[in-house]
Amino acid sequence: MPEVINLSGIELFIQMAQITVAATIVSLLLRKLKQPNLFAYIIAGIAIGPLFIGKIDFSFLHLPFQLGIMEITPEISLLSELGAAFLLFSIGIETSVKKLLETGKMLLLGTLLQVLGVIGITVLLTYSTGLLPLETSLFIGTIISFSSTMIVIKLLADKKETNTLNGRIMIATLLIQDFLVIIFVPLLQNVSEIGNPTFFAPIIGKTIALLVIALLANRFIFPRLFAIASKENELFFLSSISTAFLFIGVSYLLDIPITIGAFIGGLALSSLPYNTAVFSKVRALRDFFLTIFFVSLGAGLTFGFGQLPILLMMIIIMIIFVFKPLVFFLVGLLSGYGSRLGLELGMSLAQVSEFGFVIATMGATATLASGNPIIPKDLLSFIVAIAAISMIITPHLMNYAPRTANAFSTLANKFFKFDKIPLFNKRIDKLRKIPQEKTLEGHIIIIGGGLVGRRLARKMRVKHNVLLVDSDPEVVVHGQKEGLEFVYGTAEDAELLEKLGLDKAKVIVITMITQKIVSAFIDQIKRIAPKARIFTTANHYYDAVDYYKKGVDFVLITPISGMEKLYQSLESFMKTGKIFINETAKKAHIKYLKEQAEEEQKYKQRIIS
Repeated sequence: MPEVINLSGIELFIQMAQITVAATIVSLLLRKLKQPNLFAYIIAGIAIGPLFIGKIDFSFLHLPFQLGIMEITPEISLLSELGAAFLLFSIGIETSVKKLLETGKMLLLGTLLQVLGVIGITVLLTYSTGLLPLETSLFIGTIISFSSTMIVIKLLADKKETNTLNGRIMIATLLIQDFLVIIFVPLLQNVSEIGNPTFFAPIIGKTIALLVIALLANRFIFPRLFAIASKENELFFLSSISTAFLFIGVSYLLDIPITIGAFIGGLALSSLPYNTAVFSKVRALRDFFLTIFFVSLGAGLTFGFGQLPILLMMIIIMIIFVFKPLVFFLVGLLSGYGSRLGLELGMSLAQVSEFGFVIATMGATATLASGNPIIPKDLLSFIVAIAAISMIITPHLMNYAPRTANAFSTLANKFFKFDKIPLFNKRIDKLRKIPQEKTLEGHIIIIGGGLVGRRLARKMRVKHNVLLVDSDPEVVVHGQKEGLEFVYGTAEDAELLEKLGLDKAKVIVITMITQKIVSAFIDQIKRIAPKARIFTTANHYYDAVDYYKKGVDFVLITPISGMEKLYQSLESFMKTGKIFINETAKKAHIKYLKEQAEEEQKYKQRIIS
């Protein structure tokens, strides 16, 4: 019996194949330009869409399928929606409600006001001027009010800055925004009903019901399920994916956007000890679905926004790149993190969120009372284009943010004295308890307050004044509680480094391992105190050579020193047949390791919690 071929299934396969291949090729081509993959996917969609390959007639090739994509099929649209759902699921897994609450009421309130402020100014400038209908203004304002969790966290991770103070503030702000999506998406889906007094009750009730399901599953089901599933790799993978689909299904039954259901499902797993492993399991599937989403988005672009009023386009651009960063700056300032970190926050979070694309798609499919789309095609093309541009320039803005913030802070403090206002600096001042000037002479400065730096500080402070510097606020707080002289600081914070008495220090020791960070500290130290004595560690020969060229006095190559110890132990064993001199020495060695392991575990646990 011949096999029955489903033609629509073949078409789905061909479109998926073209989407995947195009995304791969464009990503490889743009890799050297260091552009985010998301941008490459949109370009790939434009290339194979109706603007280019999709409009070319390839009939002369006599292919059994069509090259390029003329239109996005419902099946591809469904897979795209799953991409957005898995994105929110993975964000939910990484969201710590406890840490959100620890960011401070002002940051929580400030982020809410930032979102509402951007939406409000968009409505004011576009609806009140007659440029857009109210529903469209609300959609556009919501789209541009949120920032990209995926891009910013990826860039912070690449720069090893997720645990710095500015990194933690950015991540907390982004996660608060993601949480706000739960409220805003249902509102936008029924934007015409917002004035109805009974409108909010069903939304709140359904969301609470889903949250209760997540809480019960987190408490009674998931710990047992994943404890069993963790013993087998395939079962763990299936359990992870099933959790996402379970909450997607329940949200569908409750008539809640599946993206919100997926986010709540991720939250249900966020407090489990398996959350990192679950994230790693769903990441590949999430990235695949997201690839389809962004390529499909690019294929649907027409760039036909020539008919849009120039004033409207200029207003949207100004809100994204001027007003939104300004609001973030004020949020950072009023939250007590100072003008410098406030400006870094504004520059780093100016871009439009990837979730904005999801909201834009919703607006393009929803209709006004007149029957027209809430977001017409020309406006959709412009929003997607400007959002993509905002994402492309984000890496450059984040790279220049520290230097720009330093220059701005120095200039602004001459006129406005931001650093003298306690309200604007109350949180940063707690981390910058600089010792009295009389103790900053002949002292030892240790940059890096991790396990190595803290252990070294304990040994050295018996006979010397020791000052520790670290860029992780959690490390600083716990170090201060232990009675160590700890100060928060980064290599970019030149104003702080100048107050640490670098030129009067006996020696400066850098125990950090990231080459870029170490080099930045060396450059700043040499600029402020050219004659300072510097010791540092390195993991590679080429890093050590580079540090010596920069003027470092001594570099310890940590893997080599460990290898030398291993070599000596092996030689001793080959000659004597003994590993330890006697059992007493072995027991003492094991006892020491246990003590250090307990300290290390306590330290790690404090940082995680």
